[in-house]
Amino acid sequence: MQQEPPFVVAIVDDDAGFRDAIGWLLKANGYVVRGYGDAPSFLAGHDPTFIGCVLLDLRLDDACGIDTFMDARRRGLDAPVLMISGHGDIPTAVKAVKLGAAGFIEKPVDNDKLLATVAAACTAHQQQCRQHGRAINALKGYGQLTSRERQVFWSIIDGLLTKEIGKALGISTRTTEIHRSRVFEKMSAGSLSDLHKAAHFLARNPVYP
Repeated sequence: MQQEPPFVVAIVDDDAGFRDAIGWLLKANGYVVRGYGDAPSFLAGHDPTFIGCVLLDLRLDDACGIDTFMDARRRGLDAPVLMISGHGDIPTAVKAVKLGAAGFIEKPVDNDKLLATVAAACTAHQQQCRQHGRAINALKGYGQLTSRERQVFWSIIDGLLTKEIGKALGISTRTTEIHRSRVFEKMSAGSLSDLHKAAHFLARNPVYP
């Protein structure tokens, strides 16, 4: 049986000493670590298809951690994001969690707690990928849909039948069937289950509320 690759943990923090210390700890525990000193390098250079998690500082030099988190989601990052916060940043960290972050880790970091939190986040991401696929594929397909096709997509997700969709949108059954076919084609969906997997990400993405 082929062994799965190790989890990847991205550390986004402008404190090089902190990145090195946490990176060493994670590497010593079997993780692949990718360090980024600012938001642009993380957004431009990180692979959104990795399996693992992200440790993201709330206070980067030139960017807000929450904005960076949302930008990453728009680019298809579906890994759990753990916000790194100082004591005074906890209200902001709570706000990030309400927006979809997986949690937050307070500085100074408790190493044992950090390792337990990272392990849980990585395992949860692995399970999510097995169950729902990848967000980047869902976003790519959804981006190809026309406005009408998006209406049909969400109507399908809501459980409406073809005739019901046509009636709700004021279009013929034949036209609805054409839109429905194009939705499945553009979303690379072979079944209704595939559409629901994509909807899992789209409904949780700040681009497509």
